[in-house]
Amino acid sequence: MKNTLTVTKTVILLLFLVPILSCSDGSSDDISIMPQNPDIGENPPDPVDPVDPPTSSVQVSTYVSLFAADGLAIDSNGNLFASNYGDSKVYKIDTNQSVSLFAQNQHGAAGMVFNDEGKLYLARYNVSDIVEISGQGAVIQTIADNVLGTIALAFDSDGNLYTNNNVNSAVTKIDPNGTKATISHSIYNNSSVTLDADNNIYVSDYASGKIIKIDAISGAKSTFVNLPINGGIGFIIYSNGYFYTTAITDNVIYKINMQGVAEIIAGKKGIAGGVDGNGDVATFNTPNGIVASADGNTLYVAQGGSGSIRMITGF
Repeated sequence: MKNTLTVTKTVILLLFLVPILSCSDGSSDDISIMPQNPDIGENPPDPVDPVDPPTSSVQVSTYVSLFAADGLAIDSNGNLFASNYGDSKVYKIDTNQSVSLFAQNQHGAAGMVFNDEGKLYLARYNVSDIVEISGQGAVIQTIADNVLGTIALAFDSDGNLYTNNNVNSAVTKIDPNGTKATISHSIYNNSSVTLDADNNIYVSDYASGKIIKIDAISGAKSTFVNLPINGGIGFIIYSNGYFYTTAITDNVIYKINMQGVAEIIAGKKGIAGGVDGNGDVATFNTPNGIVASADGNTLYVAQGGSGSIRMITGF
């Protein structure tokens, strides 16, 4: 695993459209002569230029140049935190876009999240644990250990912490007292987890493009959306009634409504790059981590291919 957390199994889905062709038998009975239209004069009107499609209102810009391609979190003051699995470091980007090293030796640094009290929690994939990090970047305590393949972190409205377990294809819940419980098994290739406003759980299947919904009341699993990806899903988040996710290999950012309808809001599918500009012009290079500002009007995306964090507005 290099710089970005990926799952080795990738399923490539190919969709084929098969045209149905029909033709006549070529006999003269099939030939008909269209009558002249008396309303058409001898001088037809000039052709009308096609209308250009509307320009995307989404704007993409490079926020900072920084190779930290995994988890992203944002505190109540608007400071951004970015983890890098490859060098086991966490960086802080303040609101003036000044970058500093926040924490190091966090082996397998992955997803992060702040709780309502402003405490920062970090998933450490290589250590199989979740720790609380102080404001000075030191480990205060271990919140949960023996959490195999922990990647993403998310809280519900009751203060319970959730993580996806990539190694054993499960989702783990940690209550405020530190008690662990397995919520669901058999969610293979899972790469991230998030919750909606009703505490329903959503888990991404890296390889297939599916996002699985786990009902908060019944625990029933269903396919929420099946994204047409040609590679892996990165992190997923929920903000203000919508979900956002990164498509690592396709180099695009998806927005998904509560009915499971998805649209690409930024990036050009299959094209890697670092072009800023309108959403339909901008390009990304292996986007992975993603987080929304407190008001939900700005997205930040960490990408591994070009070593930068991008900012998205106007979506």
